[in-house]
Amino acid sequence: MEIYTYPDVSLKDTAVTIGKFDGVHIGHRYLINILKEKARERNLKTVVFVIDMEDDTTGRLDVGIHRNKKNGIPVLSTWEEKVKKFEEMGVDIVVRCPFTRKLSMLRPMMFAKDVVARKLGCKLMVCGDDFRYGRLASGDANKLEVYGERYGYETVTVERLKSDGDVVSSTRIRELLENGQKEEAEKLI
Repeated sequence: MEIYTYPDVSLKDTAVTIGKFDGVHIGHRYLINILKEKARERNLKTVVFVIDMEDDTTGRLDVGIHRNKKNGIPVLSTWEEKVKKFEEMGVDIVVRCPFTRKLSMLRPMMFAKDVVARKLGCKLMVCGDDFRYGRLASGDANKLEVYGERYGYETVTVERLKSDGDVVSSTRIRELLENGQKEEAEKLI
């Protein structure tokens, strides 16, 4: 598995998914397995683009995880733990992207053009139906699809995985842990 740090990356012919991937829980693995399947069908390399909220908290517009750390709610996985899980899953490439103010200010179109199409060489984007990106999280899966038509990649939107009728998410897992429901949380990790 290859590992890069954004912006020092220049890839071609890839299938990409983007997120924080905190915990690399069953919902994340479900999404990555779809990515791998679709990439294999198109003979593309799989790329997991990880927005790393740990490195740069200066001037961020989205400080949710930073607030969670202040409140004593830990992140679910370290960078090293994420990398190990991605490697076990057979991901081809992982790109670590520190979440900086500059990144947070990119408009959705510029993110799609400069990051997704140009830097990542994306031909196929696989994202969850709740995916948000760009300045003030104003981009979504529909915008990715529109921009994909313009910049040369297809977008596949995946409905979020549910367990016991509720969406599997890092937030849900943290809430379960905070409420002392460790066994329930472990079912989702």
